[in-house]
Amino acid sequence: MECRVLSVQSHVVRGYVGNKSATFPLQVLGFEVDSINSVQFSNHTGYSHWKGQVLTADELNVLYEGIKLNNVNRYDYVLTGYTRDTSFLETVVDIVQELKRLNPKLVYVSVCDPVMGDQGTMYVPENILPVYRDKVVAVADILTPNQFEAEAADGEEDQHRKRCS
Repeated sequence: MECRVLSVQSHVVRGYVGNKSATFPLQVLGFEVDSINSVQFSNHTGYSHWKGQVLTADELNVLYEGIKLNNVNRYDYVLTGYTRDTSFLETVVDIVQELKRLNPKLVYVSVCDPVMGDQGTMYVPENILPVYRDKVVAVADILTPNQFEAEAADGEEDQHRKRCS
């Protein structure tokens, strides 16, 4: 039986993060992987400089609509990672909820470490944190944050910042 994964993560030209690091290993393990790139960057945002494009919620909807029209939107797993756009991430949550209605056994894995940030440095705009905290956590079956991300999503990072200002 074929296990199908929808992986919605970043793509970088230089380096191995996001879909570039997830797709091939999953395929080697026998998973059928459909990838949607949330961003296409020259390199990850931990570098001093990076350039590229951020996929919008509208563009995500167009891609997902194409998958639906061909009736190939049946997945066993959804894997999400880095994104920079709040409406894109909210749309991902909507898609996950729809996919869970189609397959109640679907497992949603929200990969964090390090997606939002690490060691006190945010990799995403701070306005995306409430979407992770209020929407992603509510629908995810598995979360993989590092300590910084867990504190940021829980609001502890905001409280720490207020105490230190």
